[in-house]
Amino acid sequence: MCIRDRVYIDPLFNTYVPLEDETVKEPILSMARANGIDVDNVYQFDASRQSNRVSANVSGFLGTMAIRLNDNLLNRCSLEEIKIVMAHEMGHYVLNHMYEMVIYFAIILVVGFVFIRWSFDRVRQRWGGKWSVSGIGDLAGMPLLSALFTLFFFVMTPFMNNIIRSNEAEADLFALHAAREPDGFAEVALKLGEYRKLEPGPIEEWLMFDHPSGRSRIHMAMTWKAENLAQEAHAPPE
Repeated sequence: MCIRDRVYIDPLFNTYVPLEDETVKEPILSMARANGIDVDNVYQFDASRQSNRVSANVSGFLGTMAIRLNDNLLNRCSLEEIKIVMAHEMGHYVLNHMYEMVIYFAIILVVGFVFIRWSFDRVRQRWGGKWSVSGIGDLAGMPLLSALFTLFFFVMTPFMNNIIRSNEAEADLFALHAAREPDGFAEVALKLGEYRKLEPGPIEEWLMFDHPSGRSRIHMAMTWKAENLAQEAHAPPE
């Protein structure tokens, strides 16, 4: 979702108010400061009007920067879980994933137009006479254009999902380092399993998932926890 939607569209559907609970707000702001995010407040919104899904976002520029979390996250999750979710969203912002995604999808769109131009002419040369389609500018060719766009994005879906999933995994790892709450991370992954399959097969995950599976996320969290505990155990005394 683009920044314009966050600023102008979202408030049409939900009410945004400053988060008043200092025990939640201060750890979030502390993480923000530690990672170079220039904000002085946290906002909550009433997403429970639409669903019980936990969610948050960190985005903005040119005076629109804000940290937001929904009331489901506040009501359903512990402080450890809230911190890891917010750290994940901060990861997207700090790692510039939004700009990266714009570039990737712009390239995919350009490739799509090239494919449409090439494939439309090939199909028209073979069957265009029967369909009375004179060229790509002919309105009668609109169904063919739609079909070719659909085919292109169907084929590209696994690649687009892989781009998004890679960014999500990067934000997950950022969150573990920033919040240092692997157990909270695992608990949130289980909550997300209410509407995302926790353990898909590898091919299913590659084809259909635009986020790491719950199993992958829990495994990452527990690996991070085990390795960090091992490092702490072998750290020299101060």
